[in-house]
Amino acid sequence: MRAVDDALAARGIPPASVRASYTSGDHGLTRYMWLPWDVSRTGGGGGLRLHWTERQGWYYALIGMSCQDVLLYTVVLPFRTFFPKPQDLADVAEHLVRTMRVPDVEYRTEWDGAREVRAAARDFRRSVFGLAPVGRQGVAPETGTETADGEDVQLTIDTRSDTFERAIAAVRAAYGDNIAPVGDRSEGETPASRPAP
Repeated sequence: MRAVDDALAARGIPPASVRASYTSGDHGLTRYMWLPWDVSRTGGGGGLRLHWTERQGWYYALIGMSCQDVLLYTVVLPFRTFFPKPQDLADVAEHLVRTMRVPDVEYRTEWDGAREVRAAARDFRRSVFGLAPVGRQGVAPETGTETADGEDVQLTIDTRSDTFERAIAAVRAAYGDNIAPVGDRSEGETPASRPAP
């Protein structure tokens, strides 16, 4: 958020505000950011809003005279990565703010800080489920989780000591997915009668 805001300010097009937060646990604790420009800050007949989520990337909305009037909401096509370089984002944002049109360019290079952002988002989700951050030096890994170089995730579940809830929490923390309950595990169920995962 800071890198994007700094790049926009350097171009002379700072947004009216910057809102960054995350969705609820039911929606995967996904990080998001909103950057709005009202009609007084754009070269068009309305406002503009850029919207980013760590799972869907960048979108923009063309706004009417009122911020509730969303005229168009669509993906920012020039970006071929969820984490474009902040300077590339500033290029596209400047074109949008001044002309209300998407430039006819393509950006495929990922920002150098993308890996750190992904790691921070993963560790945040882990902390919500009571798990230690990945790769913390001098700390033994939590039961049921192990990582390799902070990129790939390998889960080891000990069926004798890990509870079902602890295993699901480890999977959710590692991948940030909103996993639906598998169903009631009553004593009378046989493996063949259980629903497929």
